[in-house]
Amino acid sequence: MKTIVVTLALLSSPMILVASADFSAFDAIMAEAEVRLDRSKVRHGDAASFDPAGSAKVATVRSTDVYNATPAGKIIKKEGVEKGSARYNTLIRQATKTFKSALKKVANSSNYVLIVEQGGISGYTNVTDATSSIISAI
Repeated sequence: MKTIVVTLALLSSPMILVASADFSAFDAIMAEAEVRLDRSKVRHGDAASFDPAGSAKVATVRSTDVYNATPAGKIIKKEGVEKGSARYNTLIRQATKTFKSALKKVANSSNYVLIVEQGGISGYTNVTDATSSIISAI
């Protein structure tokens, strides 16, 4: 329970107003209102079941860095494989498979409820950057 104390000075005689109320429901609503999640940037987990008022672990990822670290991504970059070509499409499918596998491995081992693209969540306190862990899992 929280107590609010307000002091008002009227002319030369102070008046004290003390109000007491349970603000736990208000705090929960405010906590939810402050958390912003861009569902289009969720890379792992179920955004619909995410409780912003909870304390579940959430991670962010820089997908481009992870893709570039995959063996297929390194080939694309090293050889300058043209986007849209058959070889590019084959390599990007391989990179995606590797990305998803590493993402899932890190999410499960670290108990992340969500992994979101960097910048896809704000206002939530229990967020870690998992990019380097995901790259290590490749």
